[in-house]
Amino acid sequence: MAMRMLDKFEKYWFQINGIMGVATVLDPRYKLRLLHYYFPLIYTNGEDAKKEIERIQDICYNLLNEYSLKSKASEVGASYQSSASSLPSPDESETDHMSKYDKFVASDFKGNVKNELDSYLEECVLQRLSDFDILSWWKNALKYPTLQLIARDVLAIPISTVASESAFSIGGRFISPHRSRLHHDTLEALMCSQDWLWNEAKEIDATNSECYTTFHDDVDDETNEDILDTDTYHDEL
Repeated sequence: MAMRMLDKFEKYWFQINGIMGVATVLDPRYKLRLLHYYFPLIYTNGEDAKKEIERIQDICYNLLNEYSLKSKASEVGASYQSSASSLPSPDESETDHMSKYDKFVASDFKGNVKNELDSYLEECVLQRLSDFDILSWWKNALKYPTLQLIARDVLAIPISTVASESAFSIGGRFISPHRSRLHHDTLEALMCSQDWLWNEAKEIDATNSECYTTFHDDVDDETNEDILDTDTYHDEL
């Protein structure tokens, strides 16, 4: 049983620890320093820890190259559309040469992208503060435009706090032997509706609890005032 649980954990850990590592690198309070601290504690073999850190670094560089090419392509497309109306239409041979030129510029841009990530990692980590807003920090980090795009997408991924076994077996609550042909859209609607209804019920319970507490506090205050008035009256007598 324990070995099967370990196999399941390793399977999902291998899939998610990469993106979690990227999110850690994108946090200016941690960057690679946190990985260098914790990975040797997680992986008893020092070589495994080193390989995992290098793997996350490669993921960061691959993401950076992918986003930079998309950004560069969108800039080239926008500039081409803005100038297309004023320029004569080129023939096919000229278009082919210019497309090769665009590929050449994109391949040369790869080194600049690496310099953007390297310069970010070379800077000192920020002090850990409880009220630090990482999204606001990246919004103002104008000198890292490509990293901004990655941070916008990666840091928007929610981290679930649901128990793993509950998350893996949630389908069994809706799909049973007597209800096994539900369309995936219907199944998704049922799961979302249940979550929304539970959240509304929790909010109503919390509101009622606050009102109940406030009412009893008021009653207690009035009772205490009556007791004080009675004691004062007896003292005067």
